Amino acid sequence: MTAPIEPPSPPIDRPAPRFAYSPVQAWTVVILLLLAYAVSLIDRQVLSLLVQPIKASLDISDTQISLLHGLAFAIFYTMFGILIGRAVDKYNRRNIIVAGMTLWCLATVACGLASSFAGLFIARMFVGVGEATLSPAAFSMIADYFPPERRARAMSVFSTGVFVGSGLALILGGAAIEATERYSGAAIPIIGEVSGWQVAFFAVGAPGLLIAALIVLVREPARMEVSADGASLADSLAFFRRNRGALGTMILAFGANGLINFSLAGWAPTYFIRVFGWSAGQIGAIYGTLLLVCGTSGIMLGGWIADRLVPKMGSRGALVTMRWSALLMVPSLAAFGFVSTPTTALMALGWSCFVLGLPTGLAPVALYSITPNQFRGQVTACYLFAVTMIGMTLGSTLIALCTDYLFRDEAAVGQSLALVASCAAVVSFISLSISQRIQGRAS
Repeated sequence: MTAPIEPPSPPIDRPAPRFAYSPVQAWTVVILLLLAYAVSLIDRQVLSLLVQPIKASLDISDTQISLLHGLAFAIFYTMFGILIGRAVDKYNRRNIIVAGMTLWCLATVACGLASSFAGLFIARMFVGVGEATLSPAAFSMIADYFPPERRARAMSVFSTGVFVGSGLALILGGAAIEATERYSGAAIPIIGEVSGWQVAFFAVGAPGLLIAALIVLVREPARMEVSADGASLADSLAFFRRNRGALGTMILAFGANGLINFSLAGWAPTYFIRVFGWSAGQIGAIYGTLLLVCGTSGIMLGGWIADRLVPKMGSRGALVTMRWSALLMVPSLAAFGFVSTPTTALMALGWSCFVLGLPTGLAPVALYSITPNQFRGQVTACYLFAVTMIGMTLGSTLIALCTDYLFRDEAAVGQSLALVASCAAVVSFISLSISQRIQGRAS
């Protein structure tokens, strides 16, 4: 006979211990962590703006560039993320963030010191390892600074870093790179002669060390909502086994949302360049602005809606908000690649950025509603693993396969993007619906 399946843990709706932090203290921490998140996105993405000069300087191929951008970062970001998530649940989270931020900022500077593909690959590995510390520790800390009825807004403000950082990387990154070109060929003591792309890595990597120094002043919060379970590896495995249905369907949905994000970031500019004849500068500035304005607005509204639903629906308010947001994505994503003018394409892209922003800050809120404190770092690491691996590995590749083998026309990249992204939104909606039903049975 098979052993009976353990029921999932009920949502954590009980009153939490007293949260002893003033709004000023709590929001100051959120703003500092937001700045750190924005810096991480800029340091992560600046490579994509430096492809041509790096190729010329190091004499490497497009394939090698793709390995630097994807594999070197993603594999180590996700692999170390699981280990770091467990450390977050046991040790001082502020110190973990400071150590990780120092590592990734120095590694970004080291990218500018690289003189070969191997050297740049190793530096990018350490950027990934360092950045893997931020989100698990930051989400866990924010949850302990805010009570449940104000948590979604706080998480959403922190999560705007994904759009703020990406938008600034697109808008200001090019300008910064052009500004550093004047230093190409200049001699720096000890380092020697440097190229403009190397100075660009120095320029984006070094300022983050100042943010790390400020985070040293942040107070490590007391851990709230700790269950009676232990924190050993066996306890963690038992928790994941008991909640595999609810957690697995949510994490699958978040991975599908990540696929949409990475797909748009990777192929939307190419769509405008190939189909409408725009320059990279044109679409970079406009898309970056859409991310900043529409994406950030969506995140903020999503947090506000979820917090408004908490008094009526309890901790499942975030899950409900995310579920219907997924459904709202489908029409604009499906239409995006099939419109006939760039104006209508931009309208569809702007709406897609907005509704994609709605659930972006709510993933940890929904996960934490059924996750005691001593498992939250590990749950966040699993969530980030799914978003990174599904988004980075599947999104770009599926669109390329559709373009090459389904439509057999490189000008059909918009249709490929619309097909893959809208199907991912449907998967997200279905997965969240299943998770909501599972949690409803447990409550």
